[in-house]
Amino acid sequence: MAVNRGGALVFASVLGVFGWCGLVLGASSLTAEQNRLARMEQSQENRMVELEDVENEMLAYEYKLQRAEESLAKARANYEQSLMALKAAEREHKLAANSDTERALHKAKHAYAMAERGVDSRNRRVEIVQSTFGDLETRLKESRNSVATGKARLDQQQALVDKLVKAMLVKVEEQKKAEKAVAAAPAVSAPVIPEPSLASLEPVAPAMPQPEAAEPAAEVAVEREIDPELLEYVRGERERLEKLLGELEEGEEGKQTFRSLTLRPSGAEDIDFEFLGQNQYRVVAPVSAGRQTYKINSWRFRRTIPSDDDGVRYVFIFDARRLSRPRLVMYPEYVLSRLD
Repeated sequence: MAVNRGGALVFASVLGVFGWCGLVLGASSLTAEQNRLARMEQSQENRMVELEDVENEMLAYEYKLQRAEESLAKARANYEQSLMALKAAEREHKLAANSDTERALHKAKHAYAMAERGVDSRNRRVEIVQSTFGDLETRLKESRNSVATGKARLDQQQALVDKLVKAMLVKVEEQKKAEKAVAAAPAVSAPVIPEPSLASLEPVAPAMPQPEAAEPAAEVAVEREIDPELLEYVRGERERLEKLLGELEEGEEGKQTFRSLTLRPSGAEDIDFEFLGQNQYRVVAPVSAGRQTYKINSWRFRRTIPSDDDGVRYVFIFDARRLSRPRLVMYPEYVLSRLD
């Protein structure tokens, strides 16, 4: 009976060890999936910023299109009036040609030519704005589809994380039960030591020396995994910034709305932005993991930072061209090395 109880105790201990190993592996898997979820949330936030930017541009171009169409309508009305005035001047000059009618005819022809040119230029303006507006409509549709797809991916990943959390809770309960079984197991009787035999009294051959353990291999630096969507986002934002700043002439800075612009991370010291030109401002600063609120002057921006980016330096680009709805672009600095 003592042997059976000892076996049960050993079995419970083995279960406890395997349960502990399962918890470690489960926790590692859960952490990886939570980090993946945070990355997805970060990408979704970038999509939302892009969608908001397109919507704002759409509003601006709706206003531009309305103004352009109104200007074209006025130009056409002026064209019709100048055409009527030209025909009247031609009739007057034909009926009674003199220096006055000739001067009036010349003036009417000039006014007609200017009115015709005005219609052409305003018509081209309307076409340009309509073309840009059409491109924005396409971008808006693509951006909305991207947000919807990202939302579906987020929901799926959140469901996976929730499933892993529930599995971890089950394993924790099983581990607690195993520990209780070990604690509640009765004491094992001391085993009976047999009498020594002649064979046991014979000299024992010396143990062969064991080979020295090989030195542990040097740790291999694991390359950080970068989401392809994040890589494309950073590439697009860098190209946008380079194109915008490339429009400046040498020595120019472009518009600068703020002489002083400060980033105030939650629970961290304030950091001043550097002015790049064209109302673009940049700063590089370490971030903290979790849902963060970044205050820039009077604006607040909320972002999600994955746990494996805790303490990592991020690039912050503040786009202040539209003060009613400024943009904050931010991404890990280490992504830039993948773009070269």
